[in-house]
Amino acid sequence: MYIKKILLAIAIMGIVGLSIFSYIIYTSIFTPNTSIEKEKISVYVKTGSDYNAVRSQLDTIVDDIASFDAVAKRKGYVNNVKAGRFIISKGMNNNDLVNSLRSKNVPLKLRFNNQERLENLAGRIASQIEADSISLLNAFKDKEFLKEHNFSEATAIGMYIPNQYEFFWNTSAKNFRGRMLKEYHKFWNSERIAKAGEIGLTPDQIMVI
Repeated sequence: MYIKKILLAIAIMGIVGLSIFSYIIYTSIFTPNTSIEKEKISVYVKTGSDYNAVRSQLDTIVDDIASFDAVAKRKGYVNNVKAGRFIISKGMNNNDLVNSLRSKNVPLKLRFNNQERLENLAGRIASQIEADSISLLNAFKDKEFLKEHNFSEATAIGMYIPNQYEFFWNTSAKNFRGRMLKEYHKFWNSERIAKAGEIGLTPDQIMVI
């Protein structure tokens, strides 16, 4: 009888302990853990960043960084940091935060108007995506690329059609250039090329006027 009471007490203590542990785990995962005043903010994670770099950005955004650390480790984010632009919403819990940072790279609207020089274009684009102006300018002036696609440094600016485009923030200089080449060919369809020919001009000549 006495042994049964001891076993019952141990069982009850185990249930209580498990309940407390489960509650702690639940609250660390699903309790809101942001300290932002705006409804939404963007967090930019640079290419090659490790968890500590991300953590330093979040230190002023989350209320309890230790509980975020625990969830990030549990969900495998600590060793699987992704570059990009991520949206943090007011009231997000740790589970939401990790899911967003792990798999929800949100594209942005990139805009530019007519630019007189490749240097001006590089600066304009660098202010909107991760790639810096030097890497962009080098990609724009790449002689092999220009020759392969029938451009020269003088006509290269014509490849970049002014407009608004959707890009991921962590787009590299070469990927930006490649996308703009596709947009150039998409814009200069057979009808537009024919109209340019009627006035004795080629597409690249029109774009640099």
